[in-house]
Amino acid sequence: MKVTVGTPVIDAVEDVIASINGNIGGTTISLIANDKLNGNPIVVGTAAGEVKFEIIGMLPTGLTLNSDYTITVAPNTPAGDYNVEYKICENTNPTNCDSVITVVKVTGGNLVANEDLVPSAVGVNVPQKVINVFENDTKDGNKLVPSDVDLKVTQADPKGYLTVDADGNVVLVPNAPAGEYELTYTICEKLNPNNCDSNVVKVTVTEPKMTVVANSYCSNNVPYVNYTVTPDNFTTNNLLTVKWIDSNNNVVATQTNLPLSGNILWPGAEIDSNQNGTDWPGWILNNGIWAEGADGFEATRNGVKIQFSLNPTVTVSVAYPPPTPDCNAHPTFSIKANNDEAGPINVKKGANATINIFENDLLNGAKLKASDVILSVPVVHPNISLNADGSINIAANTADGVYELTYQICEAANTSNCSQAVVKITVDNVVDPTVPTNNQITLNNDNDVSADGINGSLEFVNVLDNDLINGKPINPADVIVKPVTESPYFEWNADGTVNVKPNTPGGNYPLTYQVCEKANGTNCSTAVLNVFVEVPAISVIKTAVFNDENKSGFANAGETITYKFTVTNTGNVPLVGITINDPLPGVVVSGQAINLGVNESNETNFTAVYKITQEDINRGSVSNQATVKGSSVRGVVVEDQSDDASNSGDSPTVLDLNGCSIKVMNAFSPNGDSKNARFYIRGIECYPDNTVEIYNRWGVLVFNIDQYNNNDRVFVGYSNGRSTIKQTDGLPVGTYFYILKYKDSAQKSHQESGYLYLNK
Repeated sequence: MKVTVGTPVIDAVEDVIASINGNIGGTTISLIANDKLNGNPIVVGTAAGEVKFEIIGMLPTGLTLNSDYTITVAPNTPAGDYNVEYKICENTNPTNCDSVITVVKVTGGNLVANEDLVPSAVGVNVPQKVINVFENDTKDGNKLVPSDVDLKVTQADPKGYLTVDADGNVVLVPNAPAGEYELTYTICEKLNPNNCDSNVVKVTVTEPKMTVVANSYCSNNVPYVNYTVTPDNFTTNNLLTVKWIDSNNNVVATQTNLPLSGNILWPGAEIDSNQNGTDWPGWILNNGIWAEGADGFEATRNGVKIQFSLNPTVTVSVAYPPPTPDCNAHPTFSIKANNDEAGPINVKKGANATINIFENDLLNGAKLKASDVILSVPVVHPNISLNADGSINIAANTADGVYELTYQICEAANTSNCSQAVVKITVDNVVDPTVPTNNQITLNNDNDVSADGINGSLEFVNVLDNDLINGKPINPADVIVKPVTESPYFEWNADGTVNVKPNTPGGNYPLTYQVCEKANGTNCSTAVLNVFVEVPAISVIKTAVFNDENKSGFANAGETITYKFTVTNTGNVPLVGITINDPLPGVVVSGQAINLGVNESNETNFTAVYKITQEDINRGSVSNQATVKGSSVRGVVVEDQSDDASNSGDSPTVLDLNGCSIKVMNAFSPNGDSKNARFYIRGIECYPDNTVEIYNRWGVLVFNIDQYNNNDRVFVGYSNGRSTIKQTDGLPVGTYFYILKYKDSAQKSHQESGYLYLNK
């Protein structure tokens, strides 16, 4: 009997291997899991009925065969399809073999680059790291390890203000203006350079703002400014730069590296080691005498504008500190009271001292004026007294003898600057033979007499009206009237009337006069005319506040400015019928006529409202100046032009407007509810030389117009270009692309572009 034994069927089966992430590695199923010998699973071994397993060739780098015939893929194995070829041979029939190639698919990591949004960054003057793109990026669902990838910018910020460094930090360059900035970045696995993902970085930059408070003050007769600078929306590591701008708009001093608050010396002022003043703005020392003059800082005494700079720059107006009795902010003048002598004087005959103690006294090396000093007597004398104008009174019936009186004069602007001297009076009452007379002259003082010091007044009083001879009214033709107290501001007429000159300083003036009988020159008498010189004056400070009615943060035509007026009576008499006139076209002034007492102020009665025009926005500011007018009870009219900070200045009130900053609102919904129904470009009205183009998602121009104005030349969702949509149907909901081109007032071209979403 013949038996034929056949060769068993051996089958090496190609396995379907699940992909393995090459970053972390992994192990496949067994390569022999599906292999058969004569229809049964194979067993690798050396016995009969078992098979021999052999790898053909070399395993690819990164792959290792395990004892259970699985393949381990090592971590950090590059992505790819790796062929593993092996054969199995029957031990009983060594030539009975089969081979197969199994593909091990190694994949790269799952990279996800996420969008990075910075809703608010302030454009300061130093580079800023505003965000790190790696922070929200992932690989295989885990936080990305930056060293695993290569980073590059694939679409740079077209405006040039954003960059990305090697560490993934998005850097905003110094002094970036307010606006929207965007770039695109890409991350690629270092292990698998073709395994990449991209996304965008969007940064909204806002303008830096800061608050500045600055006030002048006087200390130890030296002018200073105290200031505080507060960054409102940014943090700075910089020190402050301060520029001083005088009333002629010249920069007279620049100070750098200052702290954000402190006290600074007024330019032109100098101090010694004891903080005592050695120089002052607008003053020159020549031969020991101080005189006002040009030293390069004289125009700062009208007030200055101080420019404070960190990254934003804020300018404030500051007045020069006014003089007070304790601090005068100017040089201390030399003051010298010199001794005086008078006599002999016969008081029995009504004579008085004819000298004036101020005649030989000096202030700053020159003859002083009575108004420049304060006169006082340390010890009151029973027989001798001094008047404010420097004249001397000797009491009636003063006995013969030599009398001395010590007096003191102090500078009115600096009451600590004083000097003393002695007045020596010799009284010798020589008795003359009595001259018989029947004419008794009786003079009465004239009190409560007022006069106009601004315009002057002729014959404002007749001193003889209340004077008598022998109990009867005096006939001016019978007497001689002359002043005893000399004053440069008053003129005495032969008929007893008195004139006051124009521009006479306000105040009380005691004027002693003498009346003598023409027929008997020794028959005389004296009295005092007490005059109050009226000098009305008025001032007004006008301030402005912008009312952001639409809360946009920018000025728009139609929004308003509110003006506040602080009116002060700076004269020495009450004022009535005070009104405000503001010539700015369109401004509406409110407030009834008011009255003010001396030194009284009112800041609530007068207000004004002005509606901003597009022309104002194009100019960038609104400037105007009001006039206040009032009159004294006497009818003297006074007026003043407004200042923006000081009663002593006449600077117009200027309010800067920020309404020409372009911002594109990139979404609108023309659905018939009249809300957000147009493609709105803020500030475009300032740039009428413009064009707007809008493209659909396929790059087809659907809208094109020049002189876009947000009003009648505006995109409201309808096509005016080549489109497959009928114009009357409106464009469909979706994303569009806009291009805005415009020229500024200097004819410099600008362009902005971006995506626009139309919703309904």
